[in-house]
Amino acid sequence: MTSHRAPFGLGLLLVSAACSVLEPPVARNVDGVVTEGRFIEPDAYALYAVASLREARGQWREALDLYQRAFDVDGRGPELRTRIGAVACKLRQDKLADRHFAAAARETPDYGPLWFELARCRQSRADYAGAQSAALEAVRLDPERFEASLLAADIAEQRGDRALAWRLRDGLSTHAPSSAMVQRDILSAALRDHEPARAARAQAALTASTRRGAAPAAADGVAGALRALERGDLGAAKHEAERLLGADAGNGDALVIALLVADLEQDHRAFDALLASFAEQGTPASPQLLSQLAALLGRRVSAQADQLVRPQP
Repeated sequence: MTSHRAPFGLGLLLVSAACSVLEPPVARNVDGVVTEGRFIEPDAYALYAVASLREARGQWREALDLYQRAFDVDGRGPELRTRIGAVACKLRQDKLADRHFAAAARETPDYGPLWFELARCRQSRADYAGAQSAALEAVRLDPERFEASLLAADIAEQRGDRALAWRLRDGLSTHAPSSAMVQRDILSAALRDHEPARAARAQAALTASTRRGAAPAAADGVAGALRALERGDLGAAKHEAERLLGADAGNGDALVIALLVADLEQDHRAFDALLASFAEQGTPASPQLLSQLAALLGRRVSAQADQLVRPQP
């Protein structure tokens, strides 16, 4: 299961915003059982939604309080424990962080984001050996999450293991040649490490990515952006979504397309920024786009999460 703080918060945000551009009301279908209620407490969803935004904006004390309140309402699953651990670590509340990380690891040891956040926490404490172990576990559990490999490479560099650091980065460069996030990170590392050949390759990949992004969409509007997504032209889809959001920040369809592109590009910073700029009032997303978003949630959160936004038949 691939999840991150904002992606999981997305599902919570969508169901808690009463006038969201990504509404309307939905039914849930879990294991073939349709119900109007939710198996996860609505109050926990609402608290987690606000906490996610607080955390994304650096308001860590407020975020921690909200995460803990959500945990008191519904503490099932590793997501809340992971977020509590991550934010407590930023606040140097080490005992609280360690307690929640350890509990999450006991209950759900195959939850990749737990190990990613644990690696970041240990890195911040200068426990580089422990951070490396956790980061490599995050990569093993979630190899498609580029951010985990980049973190593991950075920690390897801090430990003085240049061979491992470049093995991870070179693998990503081959696996994700069109990811601007990956190539920017590799370029920065190559310049820092005096690797001119690697720097030149990363710069060439970034230039090619920029040219693709500047290419006009085959057709304007949401329909053109959707067709671009379907043929894998993420640059054109992103360009059109940004144009639409620039004209109308409350365009629900454009917001969903932008989220889908950020998800496919593994650009978590862009995903976070889109959530932070989310407008509660605007044009509701169409059923077609809500179905696309439901599939996104199914990938990033859980097999059942997509039911939170999937339109009624």
